[in-house]
Parts: sequence; C-alpha cells; structure tokens
Amino acid sequence: MFAVVLSLIGISILLATLIAAVLSITTTNLAYRRMELNIIKKVNAEAIDQGSYPKFENLVEGLCVAHGFMSPNLFVIPDSAPNMMMVGKNSSMGNLLVTTGLLEKVNRVQLEGLITHELTRTRNRLVLLDCTMAVLVARPFSFLPEFVKWIATKIFASWAVAETDLQAVSLTRYPTALASALSSLNIDGREPMANPKFCRHLWINPPGDALIKSGFSTSDRVAALSEL
Repeated sequence: MFAVVLSLIGISILLATLIAAVLSITTTNLAYRRMELNIIKKVNAEAIDQGSYPKFENLVEGLCVAHGFMSPNLFVIPDSAPNMMMVGKNSSMGNLLVTTGLLEKVNRVQLEGLITHELTRTRNRLVLLDCTMAVLVARPFSFLPEFVKWIATKIFASWAVAETDLQAVSLTRYPTALASALSSLNIDGREPMANPKFCRHLWINPPGDALIKSGFSTSDRVAALSEL
C-alpha cells in the first residue's frame, strides 16, 4: 500500500517498493529490539528496588543458583489480580513480572513452582517465541485474529506449555505445588487491569480470549500435574 502511494506521487514502482521494503524492515527491527520494553510498559510493570520484596527476590535468587538459571530482572505490577509473566528476547535472561495480587495470594512453595516454570520457559526459548509473536504478529495483526491463530499453530507445539510444567516440577520435585498454584489462579479468575490482547498469552494463567492459545488450558494443566 505504501509503495502504491509513493508511485502515485511520481516515484517509480521499483523505487517505491525498495523504500517501502526498507521502512518495513526498519520498523520490524525496531519493534523487535524494543519488544521487552513495549510489553513491560503496556502491562504497567515497575522495576523492583532491591530489598522491596525480599521473600520474592530471595526465592528467585535461590532457584537460579540451585538450577543454573540466569537471574532475571524483577518487576512488580500493582494489581490485585494474581498472575505472572516472563518477557525476554534471548534464552539466557529475561524479565520476570509479577502482580502484587499473586505475591499476596500464593504461599512459598506455590510461588517456587510458578517461578521455576517461567525460568524454564526462558531456557527453552519459549519466552523468546511468545514475545516475538506478540510484538511482530499479534499486535500489528490484532484485527485479523484468525490469521494470528493460524500463524501460532505453525510455530508453537500444542504440548509445549504442558512439557514446560513437567520440566519445572522435575526441578522442584513437587508437582502438587505448581498444580495448586495454577488452580488457585484459575479459580480466582481475575485479570490484570492493564491487559493488552496482543500479549495476553504471556501470562502464566492466560485469559480465555487471548489471541494466541497455548493448546492446554490452565485446568488441563492442573489435571495433568495432579496425575504425577
């Protein structure tokens, strides 16, 4: 479309196409480079000052040391809805975002299970894929939800989130903790106030109307973990 507009004002189709291609590549590259910041801002997350949430900070640090994860940057979302997400664009380190509601709702072993799940997703590159899909596909094509869902089915394995659950509990050795945490979040059902549709699939307990589906609902995951 942009190339057509340029051609109408006297620029050749070839040159117009080249200009449009350069602008498209530049825009896509910028969106990718800034995708972490964009998502963090959209959900109103704030960087945690060291010592502000000592139990949470110490638990993350302990899990990283115990299981060889890179320590993520920590953010808090002032929202009573209990949820958590990891944002990042590489497999070594991410940004762990947690709502105040989640920190108030779950106990220590439940929180350990949730954190380990998100750290495992980072190591498996699922966070990278999820964030890339959010910023480069779901956001610009949000007006074409069926197209977004179709692309997602070509990129994500339907069992990926369930496999991550299994990998996480193989580290904590306590599947009941993750199962009870997910069940608690699912029963609560509240969604964060700042909850853009393009990145809803990033939540550990994603809402049902997320543009990108994980393949396993939270209740399915709870049922699977309860069998272990």
